[in-house]
Amino acid sequence: MMKTFAPIAVVLLLAGCASTPTTYLALAPVPGPTVTLSGSPVAVARVAMPAAIDRLYLTTATGPTTLNVASHARWAAPLGGEARSALTLDLASRLPEVTVLMPGDPVPHGTRVVSVNVSKFLPEPGHVVLDADWRVTAGDDHRTVASGRAHIRVPTGHTPPEQAEAMSAALGRLADTIAAKLGN
Repeated sequence: MMKTFAPIAVVLLLAGCASTPTTYLALAPVPGPTVTLSGSPVAVARVAMPAAIDRLYLTTATGPTTLNVASHARWAAPLGGEARSALTLDLASRLPEVTVLMPGDPVPHGTRVVSVNVSKFLPEPGHVVLDADWRVTAGDDHRTVASGRAHIRVPTGHTPPEQAEAMSAALGRLADTIAAKLGN
């Protein structure tokens, strides 16, 4: 019996070593229309994500009440941080005449501060959905200068890189909306 078990154990051990490699994903800025805007700098303070999706592994919706957490598709950083960085770069490209502060930069007095509260941001079969409320505040009293609610759907393929690309496009569309409101 031991002679039969040993070769099977070796095969199982080797099969475990030959598992699928992990794919590392990042959200990237996407091109969009520019908006004429002058005045004080703009900073993205936060992009708050629901705990169910703000994780290191890509999470997809498989049904109305079910999620799949990928075992071999991983974000380079938690999703909220990835989204904040990509949205900041998207806004910088859309607002070329104003300083857009990068995450971690000191925030000077008078900066217009963007806050985003995401309620949904994940791939579903055939598309990515981004639902978010956003607000831009300014001044000592943190008065609201622009705000809105976004529901964005972007078609996507089935692979994690295609889904990350569609998620980047969704953030780009959010940046389009924010920049356009600031330009009015």
